[in-house]
Amino acid sequence: EGERTGLIGPNGTGKSTLLKILAGLETPDEGGLAPRRGLRVGYLAQQDRVEDAPPGLTVRQRLEQALADLGLEAYEAQARIDSGMERAGFDEPDKEVVTLSGGWRKRLSILAQTVREPDLLLFDEPTNHLDLEGVLWLEKFLTGLSFSFLVVTHDRNFLERVCNRVIELDRRYPDCHFSSAGNYSKFLENRELYLDAQAS
Repeated sequence: EGERTGLIGPNGTGKSTLLKILAGLETPDEGGLAPRRGLRVGYLAQQDRVEDAPPGLTVRQRLEQALADLGLEAYEAQARIDSGMERAGFDEPDKEVVTLSGGWRKRLSILAQTVREPDLLLFDEPTNHLDLEGVLWLEKFLTGLSFSFLVVTHDRNFLERVCNRVIELDRRYPDCHFSSAGNYSKFLENRELYLDAQAS
């Protein structure tokens, strides 16, 4: 609850696979997943499918699609959409998705997940396709969310400014992971203390 967690580790350690398991898209080879009853999980893949949007689909319609299965009253859905578009910088709701740049399509994909207000949002490399302005927007946007998220990223500045917990997957740890409360600087400090203690 309230955690903004960064998930890091060398390539090939299974970060993206872990997110897919948590999202219910893949099953683990061993063990099981026991989410809280009624937990609403959102998931944004590295390669989202917003680029496959059909011609004529507008920004507003894409967000309406994202909310369609939640059973919201029409006024509530539109309020979420209007508020989200304002926070994300979309000032042309009737603009066609296919005309957006890669960065703005990525923003739209992120917004389509956040307007659903899940209990836990899973992001896989959300800064991909974003320019510096987009990354700075995302940092500010995510720190304003009321729900928890878990994000896979290699962006250390992002981890420093956005996350309040960092988990590293690596086989050098006895449990194959190390979890540290705090931002990336605190993680580095805690990891050094941990590894020193293990070596002594």
